[in-house]
This record gives sequence, structure tokens and C-alpha cells, in this order.
Amino acid sequence: MTVNINRQRGVTLIVVLILVLLVTLAGIAAVRSLVVEERMAANSLDRSLAMQSLENALRYAEGIAQTQSTATTVNNDFTAATTSGLPNGSYSATACNADKSDPSPCTAAGLCSQPTLGCGLRSESGGTWATWTPPATGGDSALATAGVQYLIEFMGDTFACGVSNDPYNCSQYRITVRSASGGDRAFAQLQSTYLAFPK
Repeated sequence: MTVNINRQRGVTLIVVLILVLLVTLAGIAAVRSLVVEERMAANSLDRSLAMQSLENALRYAEGIAQTQSTATTVNNDFTAATTSGLPNGSYSATACNADKSDPSPCTAAGLCSQPTLGCGLRSESGGTWATWTPPATGGDSALATAGVQYLIEFMGDTFACGVSNDPYNCSQYRITVRSASGGDRAFAQLQSTYLAFPK
């Protein structure tokens, strides 16, 4: 029986080419996986930085609400009340806009009067957002220094606060903060209800 050496060499070449193709495909898959994992890690870091910025802005806005609740004229920087004897910001429209947005006024400082019953949330459909930029430090990310937007809505001054002699005399504020829009940065939003004790 005779063996054709040339035919055997041809089979070896085909086997080697198939192995090279498989190794190349495995390398391409590994690179793609690495790129996806890197993007996931970057997005996770970006979102974490956004949440930290929002938490700082939330504390800042809560400080504004506290100052407004204890001012000599309560809610001094809110829109004036339409009813005598009520604190500023007590204005509330009687009907929503045609698109269900809230027509109650907001100031340029992000301070909004009481929401109108049945209207959409200002954080979703309107409101004048104010921007807070944290103090710069050497390690701030671009997202942290881009600024965070906030809305402070006065909800009324007849909420229970546990004070024994006047248990329904606390002012309540709804505070919404969101990361400033732009580019492909992570977007996040937080909301809190802040109860301020009477002065």
C-alpha cells in the first residue's frame, strides 16, 4: 500500500487554517467582551458619581427649604400668596394647563408654589429648574462639576410634626434634584419630602 505524501501535506494545511480561524474568532470575541465590560464599568462609575452629586444637591436644597420656612417672612423668596394670612407659595391654580402641566408659578431660583391638584408633576412636565454647582475640588468628575438642577415645591404648612402643643404646624417641601442633561452622561433623579419645624 502506498501513501501519497503530497495529499497528507494538503490536509495539514487545511487543519492549520481552520485552527487559525478558530483562534482569531476567539480573540475577536474576547476583545468584544472586554470592550462591553469596560463600558459597563464606566457607566457604573458615572452613575455612582451622579448619585453622589445628587445627594449633595439634595442636602443643599433642603437647607434652602429650612431657611425659607424659618425666615422672618415665611417663604420670603417664593411667589406671594393669593390669600391673606397664608405664607408665600400658597398660591395654587384652579385648573391644569391643556397638556396637564401645572400652571402654579415657580421663581427663577427653583422655588415653586403649591402644586395644583390633579396636574402632572413639575419634575416631569415643567417648572423652572435652578442649577447648583458644587464647590470645585481637584478630584471632581466632569459630571459633578456640570451642575445639578433642583426644584423646591412648597406643599403647605399644616403637616403633623409631633410638636405636642401644635402638632399640625410644620411646613412641608417636596424637593426634586436631577443631573444636568447633556451628552452621553448618566442621568439620575432623586426626590425627598422635607418637613420643617415651625420657628
